[in-house]
Order: sequence, then C-alpha cells, then structure tokens
Amino acid sequence: MRANARWSLGLGMAMACLAALPGDAREVWRSGDAYVDLGGYVREIAFVSRGTSEADFEAGRGVGCVLSPQAFANCPAFDAVGLERVGTSTTRLRLRMEARANEHWSAVISVDNELIAGTLDTFEAQLGENLGTGTWADASGIRGNDTVAWAYSLYRGYLNFESEHFEAVVGRQRIPWGVGRLWNPIDRFNAIRPLAIQPDESPGVDAINARFLFTDFTQLELVFAAGRDSSQNDYAMRFQGMARDIDYGVVLGSFKGARTVGLDLSGNVGEAAGRAEIVYTVPTGDVWPVGAAGPARLADFWQIVVSMDYNIDWGTGIYVLAEHLYNGNALGFGFGQAGPLLGFFEQTAAPPFYEATSYTRFGGSQVITRSSQLTGLQAGYEITPEIRFNAMILYDWDGESAVFFPSVVYSPGSWFDWTLGVQAAAGGKYSEFGDAPTTGFLLGNFYF
Repeated sequence: MRANARWSLGLGMAMACLAALPGDAREVWRSGDAYVDLGGYVREIAFVSRGTSEADFEAGRGVGCVLSPQAFANCPAFDAVGLERVGTSTTRLRLRMEARANEHWSAVISVDNELIAGTLDTFEAQLGENLGTGTWADASGIRGNDTVAWAYSLYRGYLNFESEHFEAVVGRQRIPWGVGRLWNPIDRFNAIRPLAIQPDESPGVDAINARFLFTDFTQLELVFAAGRDSSQNDYAMRFQGMARDIDYGVVLGSFKGARTVGLDLSGNVGEAAGRAEIVYTVPTGDVWPVGAAGPARLADFWQIVVSMDYNIDWGTGIYVLAEHLYNGNALGFGFGQAGPLLGFFEQTAAPPFYEATSYTRFGGSQVITRSSQLTGLQAGYEITPEIRFNAMILYDWDGESAVFFPSVVYSPGSWFDWTLGVQAAAGGKYSEFGDAPTTGFLLGNFYF
C-alpha cells in the first residue's frame, strides 16, 4: 500500500472517532402528529486488496489489440490486471432528516459526505463506473485528485403519502423485491450482491412507487423508475398475496427495455424456511460480445433461486442458509489473456472497436455472474451478546472455483459496531472466483 494510503486510513478512522457521538435519532420538534427527527452516523470503511492501475492498463492497449477479437483477448493490457496493491479509506458522514406534517404526509432526506483516500485511479473503478446506469437525477459530485477526494451525494430523498388502502412514495428510495437471501434476480431496482462489504447499502432509485392495500396480506404495487434517457426507464408491477401458508409475489415489467415476468414464493418447510424466485426475461436490445460474428438480439433467459434456512438449537443458536442460483444470462469465462474479464467488453463497428459493454448485455438484471450455476452456504453464531461470527462460502459449479468470506461483528452498544472480514478465493483463471484477489476490510459505524 502507498504511504499516503496508510496515512489516510489512520486519518479516516480518527475522524470517525472524533465526529461520532453516541445516541439515536433525536426528535427536535413535535406538534400533535407533526414532528421533525434528525439523526445519522459516521461510517469508516478501510480495505486492502489488489487491483489494476488504470494508467498501466491503458498503456498496454496498443493499436495491435484492435485488429481481431483474438488480439484483443490477448492484449498486453491484461497482463497488468491485479498487479497493483490497493488500499482505500472512506469516511462517510450520513445525515438523515424525517419530517411528518400529519397522519398522511411525511418526507425523508438523507445526504452523504465522504472523504475518500488511497488508491482511487484503478481500472476496476473506471469499469464499474462505465457499467453503472445511474439515477435519473445526478445529485452527486466529487472533488479531489487521484489519492484524496471529497464526494457528496443524495442517498435518499422522497415524499411519502399514507392512507388506509393506498400508499405512494415519490423520489429516491429503495424498492426491495424478492425473497432470496444471497441473490435476488427478481429485484431489478436495488439487488445487492452477496459479497458486498456493505450489505445494508443500495444506491436507491428515482421512482414513483404506488401501493394499493387490499388486505393485510394482499397488495398491488406499481412502479415507474426514470433513467437517464427513455431507453433506461423501468415500468413494473408486483402483486403480493398469500395462498394457504405460502406468501407469493408476481412481477411483470419492462426493465431497460427487457420484458420480464417473475414469481417469488416463501413459506415454512417443516421447521425451516424455504424461498424461491423464478424470472423469465425477453430482451429487446442487440449486443456484440467479443468474438461474435456481429451484433444480435440477446437471447431470452431464465434466472432461478432456491433457498432454505434453519436455526439449529445449539448454544445461542446457529443460523444456517443454503441457496442455489441458476443464471441463464451468465457472461461466461471468455478466452485468452483477458479471461473472465472479456464478458465485460463488447465489439463496435467503429473505432475504438472494443469498449466496456452496455447495460443491454445484462438484460435488465442486476444479478451479474460469469457462471450459470452458483451455490452459497452461510452460517452465523453469536459468541457473546456483543460478538457475532459469520461465514459464507460461494461455489461456482461451471468453473469449479470458490470464495470464502468470514467476518466478525463487535457491537458493544446500540451506538457503535465494528466488522472485520476477509474474502479469499480459490480456482483457475477461467472461473467465477479464481481471479478474485484476497481482500481484507474493516467497517465501523458510529450512530448519533
């Protein structure tokens, strides 16, 4: 890690300790049903891993790399992948205000200010930014250089209306659909990947979300989420109900131009809890993967999740989860020196002839994998009331690779917690996890 990255990790942690004060969200004003609450937290995220210098990667993309798909797949630029040791510290101050005018109307606004320091100019960061579809309103910005930056953004901001049989939310919000614990192919708005270091974080979506409440167990939800242009708009509905002892949800929608129908189910299986998600997607856009003869319509595909969890009565109780994903839109493992990265590139008819693939390649889905068959096992045990141990293993059946993700959470009080974790992978180059670098992280929250 660079010297200034080590310095910034310490600075970020010090700022987190100084800025945070214990306590919960505070009511600053009330008059009858009307009130204003203020709260927030300081989060420190520090991690070390291996990445790719963006400058080194670009330096290796010579003219010869664009002569043919084979030349691009074996481009010297890919020799630089994973050679740079990276370390980053992010200190986030999140402030949240909730205001209610009466029993029907309320509003929430939550804003972030972040100090980011360390190794920021990586190829992986640039690729992730290119693949993101973004929100309709660009309420964010960043200032700084390649080692230290300050960023601000709107995390949540919405107006909420509630009545006995109707609710509506307008603005930047989370719309959590689906029942899977590790993968949610039915969630086309805010799906969170199982290896996320911040599993409680989702970017949110700028949307109009209306719910018609027929009974305590039956409702119809209608959503319109605006994209940066009309081709990125999402339109969807979800009907949720109960049949016997099975909760179910039916989804119909168009996501980034891909027509989608889905079903989710959850219920008890003996003393365990079982869940399933089944999604069928009909894409309408053309893609041109590297090595293909030309652009063509992305094929229709299925995505299926089957999941079961159980609490074992031993000690304080052991939580165990098993979940399997079938992804009919898997990117595959590529070929040549690029290997699994090749699926994230696409050919073009004009210079530069190869570029980061567009969101069309994913068929509107936010579950993006290179393997078509993945299984996850998760366990959790409370060692003491303050200390909890969690472990997860994900296995890729197509490429025969795996990633192990243990973590320890320390929570001495409601105002403070720390999580220490590591992600370590094993497998060959042409696999889901074989090229994943070992990553260690420390995450701390100070609530006020």
